[in-house]
Amino acid sequence: MTISNITTGWLKKETNGALKRFERRWVVVSGTYLSYYKKDDNSAQALGVIDLPGMKISIVSEAEYKFGLTDKDNTFNFSCDSKSEMEKWIDAISCISYAPYGGGMFGSSVEMTVKREKVHGGGNIPKILSQCIGYLDTDHRLRENGIFRLAGNEKSVKLLKMDFQEGREPNLNIRGDTHTVGSLLKLYLRSLPDSVIPSSLYEDFIAISLTYEFSEVEGLNELRHLINRLPITNYNTLRRLCTFLHKVQTYSDLNRMDLSNLAIVFSPTILKNNSGDLNLEMSDMQKLKGVVEIMIKHHATLFPKDKVEEEQDAVDLENIDHEELKNLYTVKMIKYQVTSKEVVLKDLQIQKLKDELLEAERTIQEHQNTINSLEGYIQRLESKSANTATRSSVSPVPPPRSQSTHLTSATQSPDPAVSPQLRRRSPVQNRPPIRPRPLTMVDLDYNNKYNRLGGPT
Repeated sequence: MTISNITTGWLKKETNGALKRFERRWVVVSGTYLSYYKKDDNSAQALGVIDLPGMKISIVSEAEYKFGLTDKDNTFNFSCDSKSEMEKWIDAISCISYAPYGGGMFGSSVEMTVKREKVHGGGNIPKILSQCIGYLDTDHRLRENGIFRLAGNEKSVKLLKMDFQEGREPNLNIRGDTHTVGSLLKLYLRSLPDSVIPSSLYEDFIAISLTYEFSEVEGLNELRHLINRLPITNYNTLRRLCTFLHKVQTYSDLNRMDLSNLAIVFSPTILKNNSGDLNLEMSDMQKLKGVVEIMIKHHATLFPKDKVEEEQDAVDLENIDHEELKNLYTVKMIKYQVTSKEVVLKDLQIQKLKDELLEAERTIQEHQNTINSLEGYIQRLESKSANTATRSSVSPVPPPRSQSTHLTSATQSPDPAVSPQLRRRSPVQNRPPIRPRPLTMVDLDYNNKYNRLGGPT
């Protein structure tokens, strides 16, 4: 399986029934669609077709090599046999699904990436290449030992890759460092379906190394002629890359990356042999390295600045493809629709937050009213308790009265010094005390008679 215009292979797809299970399917990614079949026969009736532009890609289970495709209505889950296979499928699909958002450069050709990015204000080379080089092209970073040779943080590189792939533009000054951004740049060049110099020109460029050995002038003339045959976007990308690498090698005393080391690192991505013949690649390694060294060393001669701008204008005027313009307009409209939906969703979220805020304010006011009522009730209780305590401390305790000094209320005039509480007495308190009657002789005679008879007669 390779990342190209058509990508095919076996995957396990999750069924749509109530009982979820994964079944083996032959998957074909072609154009902007993903189709899956029961057998590896593209001519048969497809079991299903998925429209990829606008689809979101997520890793369902990294341990089980599962990933999913999601839009506003559907979710499709797939399972792979290995992590590398899952990453290749994600790259092949994401370069199509994230195209409406200005992403999808990993796995897409340089020419296609530049066309998509022009809709979003891009330039003549891929944004990721321009931003990475712009970040690294500073004095203190060019002095970094092992630039492009030492690997960056793997997790950071992966996160930055996903940001660019999904159409976001991360701030490299905040999230990057010299080796991480250098690794990201190399990863992007390796992900291209074809090298910066198309593989169809591989043999012609390799032959230049022999010509250059016999005659430097003749070798440069032939190399300039071949470079002029490159597509304009590939030409601009190669010129920008070689110009920057030439500047890097001027700091070789500090960063230990001379012309030879840089050619070893970048030659496999600048010019590839897609034949798959490893023996041929090994035999051509020194020739390929020599060609890349020549392009970096003589970049000013091989890539004249003014000529690039003139050719760019000519290509823009002569190659007007109405079908391509229609496709670009469609992509722009998809981006506008997505943006409009996001604005509507944001407005709904803001309105929901406002409603929740009003409800919270009403609840707070109700609680405050309850607190005020309780505070008033507590104050009234405290005031009543204080009044009761005051009356208890002021009221005098009346002295005990003896029977001999008792005066009835009828014969005693009220004393103004005595409090009203003391003057108000119950009828029982106003009665005179009961005094015992003295015994007479009759009483004594009766008692004696009673005692003799043992009771009343």
